[in-house]
Amino acid sequence: MKYRTKLYLSLVGLSLISTFVGFSTFFYHSEELIYRLIGSRSESIVATATRLLDPKLFGSIKADTPTDSPDYIKARDILKELAHANRREDVFVVDIYTLYPKPGDPSLLLYGVEAADDPFAPGELYQDENLNLILNHLNTYFMDSRPSADQWGVWMSAYAPIRDEKGNYVVTLGVDLNAADIYQHFYDEIKYGIWGFFASLIFAIFIAFFLSKKVTHSLDTLCSAVKEIGMGNLSAESNLETKDEFGELSTRINEMAKGLKERDRLKASFARYVSQHILEKILSSETPLKLEGERRKVTLLFSDIRQFTHLAETLPPEAVVALLNEYFEQMIEAIFSESGTLDKFIGDGIMVEFGAPIDDTRQEVHAVRAAVKMQKNLDFLCKKWLQEGRPPIQMGIGIHTGEAVVGNIGSERRTEYTAIGDTVNVAARLEQATKILKIPLLISETTYAGCKEAFPFKDLGSMALPGRKEQIRVYTVPFDERV
Repeated sequence: MKYRTKLYLSLVGLSLISTFVGFSTFFYHSEELIYRLIGSRSESIVATATRLLDPKLFGSIKADTPTDSPDYIKARDILKELAHANRREDVFVVDIYTLYPKPGDPSLLLYGVEAADDPFAPGELYQDENLNLILNHLNTYFMDSRPSADQWGVWMSAYAPIRDEKGNYVVTLGVDLNAADIYQHFYDEIKYGIWGFFASLIFAIFIAFFLSKKVTHSLDTLCSAVKEIGMGNLSAESNLETKDEFGELSTRINEMAKGLKERDRLKASFARYVSQHILEKILSSETPLKLEGERRKVTLLFSDIRQFTHLAETLPPEAVVALLNEYFEQMIEAIFSESGTLDKFIGDGIMVEFGAPIDDTRQEVHAVRAAVKMQKNLDFLCKKWLQEGRPPIQMGIGIHTGEAVVGNIGSERRTEYTAIGDTVNVAARLEQATKILKIPLLISETTYAGCKEAFPFKDLGSMALPGRKEQIRVYTVPFDERV
């Protein structure tokens, strides 16, 4: 097979493989992004809802509760309002319901109250494929890692426990989001991607043809010159004038031909002084004559909403949930845009790591920049809410850099990726100190040292953090100077 044919097939094959890999990677990561977006929204809805629902009311609805009882009707109306408050064009809440373990047989779940138009009656058996996963996570937040499909459609679900005032488990709250429409739009776009894949392949075939022809033309010229020289025509030259490796090789071939001519001249001259046998031996001689968790540096960011309890008391639960969902969506967008890792939601608070699980040499800059973006996004939301007649909120953010143990922490049954250590405690207490200083953003000296040239910091001096004896120097970025 000629080199031109090999080159042509190699280029076409490389184009095919790279295009296919790129398309497959795009498809995989796009699908994973959809899972994460829908899952985080469902988790956000269920996490905020459990803080607002009356555990006594929802815990009282069991198998013997009539569907026409005042408690059942009241609870169902609350769930309906909750579902309605969280429905948007891109997020459709299909159903919200409560589940509880069957008395006498904790391996089964029973329905409590459901917001659907045709609800399961209290005490009916829950038979979905998520049964065991829900039972294993009764005391923690949990969401589907993949959509679930049944005779009613395709869903992404999330679950969270409703607890009483003492923190005891009462029932589990579940929310189902419709994923079918989103996936249909996604796969419609994939069809265009497939057409683009074939179009790029056809384009690559034509480009490979002309490129292989151009390359082999230069190679043919060089081969002809080498062939002439090999046949003894040391006057042959390669007349290839290109500004690339082939042009350089052409120059070297011409220099080689001149060198061979000089060698023959010297050989003829030297033959006058030695025998042909000795000459050949000298010329042929190759020897010249006399010649699991891991400790690592991370930047922790904690944020919290000011006077959230008062806000929850003055607004209907559905309004608070809707407000929090908009808030979390904006905050997460700012965090992800700066390569932050969302560790967890702590009620209305957020814990974030920078520099883990992937090393980040500019983690301090990214953390402070994320905090600035979070505050700007909050300001935008507050202006929007004021126009809509909803109350604005305030937020406090604390940032600290140091060593922490980062990795999967927990038990064999339940683990989560998080950070532990004094660095985490300092960051959390910095966030608490924003209430004392009435400043929305506090940054530790270690974080400041890693990005002091990137922002117009203001030195606030040293202070003792809540719950700690030693002083720590703190900084902030004034609002009117933030970049």
